[in-house]
Amino acid sequence: MIYTLMSTFLLIFYTDAMQLTPAHAGLIILAARIFDAANDPIMGIIADKTNTKFGKLRPYLLFSPFLIMIATAALFYVPNLGYGGRLAYATITYILWGICFTIQDVPFWGMSAVVSPLENERNKFLSTARIFSTIGGVIPTLLVPALRNGLGNTKGYFVSGLIFAVLGSMISLSAFFGTKERVEQKKEKVTVGEIVSAYIKNKPLLLLIASSILGSAMLMAQTSGSYLATYLIKDSGVIPKGTVQTVMTVAIGAGMLVAMVLMPVLRKKMSLKAIYIASALFGAAIHAVMYFVGYSNFYVFLAILAVAGLPLGIFNVITYAMVADSVDYLEYKTGRRSEGVCFASQTFISKLTAGISTFITSLVLEKVCFIQPINDVPVLNQPQQVFDGMFIMVSVIPMISLALAAVPMIFNDYTGKKKEEIQKALAERRENANVNG
Repeated sequence: MIYTLMSTFLLIFYTDAMQLTPAHAGLIILAARIFDAANDPIMGIIADKTNTKFGKLRPYLLFSPFLIMIATAALFYVPNLGYGGRLAYATITYILWGICFTIQDVPFWGMSAVVSPLENERNKFLSTARIFSTIGGVIPTLLVPALRNGLGNTKGYFVSGLIFAVLGSMISLSAFFGTKERVEQKKEKVTVGEIVSAYIKNKPLLLLIASSILGSAMLMAQTSGSYLATYLIKDSGVIPKGTVQTVMTVAIGAGMLVAMVLMPVLRKKMSLKAIYIASALFGAAIHAVMYFVGYSNFYVFLAILAVAGLPLGIFNVITYAMVADSVDYLEYKTGRRSEGVCFASQTFISKLTAGISTFITSLVLEKVCFIQPINDVPVLNQPQQVFDGMFIMVSVIPMISLALAAVPMIFNDYTGKKKEEIQKALAERRENANVNG
């Protein structure tokens, strides 16, 4: 919910409410994501070294929601400062928000590797978590446009930030009270160097990171959705203009939800590698269709967005499942699971890909000379080149990105018989350790 608020509305908040140029706004977001490249693994190392009666991951799920609540409220506030002051404020508050979010996100997704040693139970945990996350993510797209239209950009975004800061943080506390760490291993003193070394040796994880970075632009429909709804879509038929973004988000979310529900069924018939590659190529084909069909008929455009949501739903679940697999692979190679470090990579993937997608959006807006709001009022009569650029952002760029995402995954050999043999060996190790213990 909070992450959707940030990833969907932060760029347009910066350009339309805080009045930062698209280039500066996009650079802030990308720079903060790059900072997370060091921030997330550090949090993973801290989590792996934690040892309390609540476990090594759950303690962070108890206090981090309160940090995120404060940081989110500050993120969507426009200070009464000059351009340089606003630029500095946006940079500082976004970096601090990223740190607070990491303290929660790394341990939360790391829980999927310790709630059960069985892959089918881990997949069930992940699917359930992502389904509720997707459903919760629709709520900001319902409320924020209404508050923005009723209160104006500046006040509307700030009130939205306050509402979801409190609501999202309180809901996320259930991650502490409703979970238990069940996969345990012998507590060892592990140096930072050893953890980093083991991380580098994790081939499945490195290939997943490469695929995810190349596929960053698959998120363009989400990161640029506010601009599409506000400026690009002129005729939405019987659908009120103020709800266009919500309807678009629901269309994509519906496709994602269907895919996430079907993911366990697909997993019984196909390997994670095969599902990943097929989903990427399918997504590329759908965006190619979108480009040739166009956006003049909003209903057809919505239908294509819904179908385009299918691979996004798969990636929402499969990425976490593949990271969980990489934990097993790392345990087989090194004897250590290091859930914190591995899942720090997943949160880094999520943040960096969203940052890259947002940065591409900002570059396109800057390139086509997007005209920012005047006196808090959007300039709807943009030059045609602006509209053309916005449509390319949601069609051609994601098409290329999805096709590229399939390439690194071709070299992933942790699948099929090899994976079965490794998991069998791990089960024997754990059984022997329990007997000897």
